[in-house]
Amino acid sequence: MIIYRLIMCTVILSAISGSSGLLAQEKKLENLRSGGGSASAAQMSIWFAKEGNYYEKNGLNVELISIPGSSLALQAMLSGELPIIQAGGAGPIQAALSGTDTVVVATIAKKFNWWIFSQPNISRMEDLRGKVFGTTRFGTQSDLASRIALRLHGLDPERDVTMVQTGGPAETVTAMMTGKVHAAAISPPATLQAKRVKLKDLMDLSKLDVEYHVNGLVTTRRYLKSNEDVVRRFLRAYIEGAVRGQKDKAFAMKTMGKYFRSDDREVLEETYEMSIENGFSVPPYPAGIASLLQELEKQFPKARGAKPEDFADSRLVRELDQSGFIKSVLASGK
Repeated sequence: MIIYRLIMCTVILSAISGSSGLLAQEKKLENLRSGGGSASAAQMSIWFAKEGNYYEKNGLNVELISIPGSSLALQAMLSGELPIIQAGGAGPIQAALSGTDTVVVATIAKKFNWWIFSQPNISRMEDLRGKVFGTTRFGTQSDLASRIALRLHGLDPERDVTMVQTGGPAETVTAMMTGKVHAAAISPPATLQAKRVKLKDLMDLSKLDVEYHVNGLVTTRRYLKSNEDVVRRFLRAYIEGAVRGQKDKAFAMKTMGKYFRSDDREVLEETYEMSIENGFSVPPYPAGIASLLQELEKQFPKARGAKPEDFADSRLVRELDQSGFIKSVLASGK
């Protein structure tokens, strides 16, 4: 009888233990919608986190939506549809200068991921004086990067060249090939297309000795205040995804192939080497806002004298950094 009771107790305890494990596994994930620009090299952090199941690991069921253009993504964020987005360039700063409570919580890419290509008969940036310069859309990162590059070579984007909108990267390369524009800033994998048709590589903007908020996580101060732990967990997943992409080439190539809808290994290799392997900055402290404010002074007088820290909140990155979390992710790479 004693042995029977012992066996029954063991069975019951095992059942309780097993059911507890199942309950833990079945714990409901918190639903969240997020998104950013169309899949490109600079945008891959958010998709790496998705494909690596890092959102689920951090208790989130994230639906990612690809939105063409940071302005549309910011509108979706401010409406509450996508409370956390991935956005870069001047957009988040412009929104804050316009009176919204937009705030940058992380900057994962701090160097411009753009290269200026031109028609073969142009050999120097200075030769673009009087020429037509293409940018995907006015106000985008390619536009901002182009204007900075032109000024560095003594050219006023408003007077010395004619700036025109060209559309997407493929359309931009075509515009150069057909002579509609003389030069333009493009990013991988369009850079490979440009090389294949013998366009000239004039300038690598990633080598500029200046930091910019090229890409990162943006939310509103209201959402951050009421949902700080959700933002924290999203940021953890985001960092894990970025590091995995940098350190696990096979994973990065597979993910890029899926979202680029391409199995062109040469394209994927070019993108990985030029933009992913050394393109992300971890820890992703908010950065480059001072440079963006300087660029926005003409359009927004409020930008003159504004403090960069008023547009960012680095608390969560600092917390994850000081706790040892980021160090452990960098050590494992998974």
